[in-house]
Amino acid sequence: MRKTSNSLSTQNSQQPKVFRGGEKKVMKKSLISLALAGSMLSALAVPAFAATPSDVVGKPVQNAVEALTALGIINGYADGTFKPDNTITRAELAKIVITATGNASAANLMANTPPAFKDVKKGVWYTGYINAAAAKGFIQGYNGKFRPNDTIKFEEVTAILVRALGYKDKYLSGSWPYNVLLQADEVGLFSGVELAQGTNATRGVVAELTENALSENLVQYDADGNVSNVQAGTPKVDQYLINKLGTSATEVVKLSALTSDKKIAFVTGDVAVADNYFITGGKKLADLVGHSVSVLKNKDGKVIAITDAQAASNSITTTTNAAPATTTFERSTTASAKTFTIGGTTYTTSTDFVVYNNTDLDADFNLTVTGAKEVQIFKNSAGLVQAVLVNNWASNLVVSDIVAYSNYSRIVAKSGFSTKVDANTSITLNGKDATLADLKANDVINVIENAADSALKIVATRNVVTGKVEATGTESGSATVKVSGTTYKNVSGTVPTIGTEYSFLLNKDNEVVAYETPNAVTASAYAVIYSVEAGKSIIVDGEVQTGWTKVVYYSLKDQKVITAYTKDADTTNNAAALANTIVELGFTNGAIDLTAAQVSAAVDVVTDAAAVTADPTATKLTVGTTNYVLNNNTIYLKVGIDAADITKNTVANAKAADVAKNDVVAVKAKDGVAQYVIIKSKGAASTTLPQVQGVFVSQSAVTTADGTSYTVKLNVKGEEKTFAIGAAITGVAKNDIVTLQDTVTTNAVYDVTTPFNTEAATLTVNNSARTIVAGGTGYIVTGNTQVVLLKKSDGTISTGAFADVSAAADGTNYGVGSGQFKVIVQGTGDMYDSSTGDVEEAGVIVVVAY
Repeated sequence: MRKTSNSLSTQNSQQPKVFRGGEKKVMKKSLISLALAGSMLSALAVPAFAATPSDVVGKPVQNAVEALTALGIINGYADGTFKPDNTITRAELAKIVITATGNASAANLMANTPPAFKDVKKGVWYTGYINAAAAKGFIQGYNGKFRPNDTIKFEEVTAILVRALGYKDKYLSGSWPYNVLLQADEVGLFSGVELAQGTNATRGVVAELTENALSENLVQYDADGNVSNVQAGTPKVDQYLINKLGTSATEVVKLSALTSDKKIAFVTGDVAVADNYFITGGKKLADLVGHSVSVLKNKDGKVIAITDAQAASNSITTTTNAAPATTTFERSTTASAKTFTIGGTTYTTSTDFVVYNNTDLDADFNLTVTGAKEVQIFKNSAGLVQAVLVNNWASNLVVSDIVAYSNYSRIVAKSGFSTKVDANTSITLNGKDATLADLKANDVINVIENAADSALKIVATRNVVTGKVEATGTESGSATVKVSGTTYKNVSGTVPTIGTEYSFLLNKDNEVVAYETPNAVTASAYAVIYSVEAGKSIIVDGEVQTGWTKVVYYSLKDQKVITAYTKDADTTNNAAALANTIVELGFTNGAIDLTAAQVSAAVDVVTDAAAVTADPTATKLTVGTTNYVLNNNTIYLKVGIDAADITKNTVANAKAADVAKNDVVAVKAKDGVAQYVIIKSKGAASTTLPQVQGVFVSQSAVTTADGTSYTVKLNVKGEEKTFAIGAAITGVAKNDIVTLQDTVTTNAVYDVTTPFNTEAATLTVNNSARTIVAGGTGYIVTGNTQVVLLKKSDGTISTGAFADVSAAADGTNYGVGSGQFKVIVQGTGDMYDSSTGDVEEAGVIVVVAY
């Protein structure tokens, strides 16, 4: 349903007061998870969808179509479509509004009643609906005619739904149609709807408008024309249009998910749900814990819809008293009322009070909290506290990856934190309801988990500010950073470099959580040093100053040679020592920073070492004994230094294929990823064969007069390839991991290591660092790592992904039982410096499915 509060006062504060004709307002609507089994209102003897119509999946109208189909208000076509762009007739709208207002039975009784319109005949499918709509005052005719088969305008649909809520045209301000349009806009009927004033209404637009109307208050007028909300029950609670579709009651939600026997737990007891039950507003039960809700039940007493009815005035978010104070929440009794005090305000709990820790219900109905904690307090209509939620957020997490499993997913943060996400998880993005599919890498999230480490609520923020750092400092004890004239609180824990441009990731409070150089490092202050000359004198403000160092460098950002002076230069290093190196320059008052500490911290300089690959698709570079990860952001440069004449120095663009074995290179890296690779001089061509790893398919031998030659066929990254080997392989079985390595003098054939097929007894995965520990041995998964899925039932293999390894290690998935997995890992022998220490690169990982 609508994504706004059911409080009219709240809605009115959020809605514009002037309706602009023809303006389009579009709000993305989240999806309701419905298992639609059919119509719930037996009065409508028409086919219903068994699933979401194919032509609305993934579109803004999907939520409305699913909800209204579940309620039996609308239907689709036999071919499984809804045709949201088709126009709708006046007769079809009469049926929709009569069904939505709970008058379908009346329409059946009036099917043979003489119509009030001369162009409507008795006994036609639409006769009863038109008669009922006219009797209720929802629809008016034209000079005694109804024109049932005519299309209907957007304004007419709006007017009919406004009347269905109880509003009367004569009490609305302005002339038609602006009187009904203004009222519809005032109550939020247009939320998420693309307005099309003056056009024929489509099935999709009518569905969205009707869905919005269902969660709006019903109103009534007194004798003087004063309007008020319709109320019912004891105590009195506001009624909504959806309440007309079944028996309703007000309850307090007790648990954040359905019970094991498919019931919703309310404070007064558990109630079974219909197969196609849903929560209006796109909400989840986790959003409603402790709330008063309006519950709609069908004739079997099962819940078919829940609407949030917690008044905004009775919902309070605050913080408990700071440490070392404690706050105790406890249920009151008839003998002695229980109270708690927060910030000088005292609250009294009700006799059915419930208290939660991250929406996990406290069985004893009391909880003691030490120190400052965020709490939500929900009061009933009598002003007593019916529920308290103590929220322990995992805050300021930056999304790294989202891994999908069979019946849930897992969000992995760059810090290594991970949490399960399932159908019960409530997700918002920038304050609007969202789904997991809406989230992406670098979103900043706050998470509330239950005791089982499953996410109950995720509040995501996508707010990126890009600009140069103008200043850093502190304010009221908190770190700050000034970007493009705006000062932000910096909670990242690190201090960015002044003068450097970054992309800053902000949280929901507009604080800097993390930052990175935009577009890899191309916009940063990196430079290739040409020369460093100490003992220079320069003129500053008309005076000669001594003790300066002249630095000539090539700016990778500006792509030109720049001469600068500094007193911070490392004068113990001469031009020859610094030539060819890459430095991330800082600036102070216009002068560059080039201290010894700054150079050593910012630069990885590797000289006279071998780069092992000339493959343009390479994902790894080995220089000496150090390994670097290559990716699409790695920048390659060719640098020529002429020590005798720096005007002859050159810097030119290069590519991965230009890096060959035995080249002399310099590498600038961050977290093991090569940002810049500078080729200083070309080396000799490779005379050895690279290592090959794959899954064994077959081998063969051919004998001629010259002797016997052997070949082996391996599955390498999903493709079967044949390699010449020096001798036949023994002890090898299909799907064993085989490593080919040139360890002899000739480069015509490979030697074969012992085939590997040992399953690891245990498996743990660090999704953020992309490391695994298999049987006690640590590995890092790189772009070279092959992941294959071995299907035990038929022995065939298929290409997999790192997510398959994560799935195998998650929960109780690892094992040899039905539906479980084991892994076989063979390393390449190359060691990488990961966040968990030096670990070997995983060459091939076989995920065995049982």
